[in-house]
Amino acid sequence: MRSIQPLRVALSGLALAAVAFASSPEPGAPVLDALAEKDPLESGKDFQVFEVGRDAHTSHHVVWIVDRETPHRHDMHDLLVVMLRGFGTMRLGNETRSVGPSSILYVPRGTPHAFTNASGELALAYAVYTPAFDGADRVPVD
Repeated sequence: MRSIQPLRVALSGLALAAVAFASSPEPGAPVLDALAEKDPLESGKDFQVFEVGRDAHTSHHVVWIVDRETPHRHDMHDLLVVMLRGFGTMRLGNETRSVGPSSILYVPRGTPHAFTNASGELALAYAVYTPAFDGADRVPVD
C-alpha cells in the first residue's frame, strides 16, 4: 500500500502557497485568479507552465492548456493538480476521469497522465510537485 505522506507534504505546500498569494490584485478578488493574472499564457502557445513558488519539498506551478497535453509520466515526482478554469478529461493510468473547476487530482509518480480540454476556452490548473520539480522528469508515454 502506498504511503500518503507525499500527499500530506503536497497539501502542506499548497497551504503555504495559498498564504503566499493571499494578497489579491483587488479587494474581494479570488486569490487563485491572481495566479492567472500574474502569469498569462503567452501568445501563440498551446501549453505553458510557470513556476510560482518552491520550498525544500515542493514546487508550485500554474499550467495553461489550450487543447491537450501529450501523455507523459513523472518517475521521480508525485503531483497534485487543482483545476481552476476549463473542463475536460484527465487520463490517470488506464482510467479517464471528467474534471472541471475545483477538481483535485493526485497523480502518483510513474502514473501516465494527460489532460484534454473540452471547454473551448483556456484551461488553467494549479500543480504542486513533490519533491520540487527539476524540469527534466517528464517521460512521454503512448
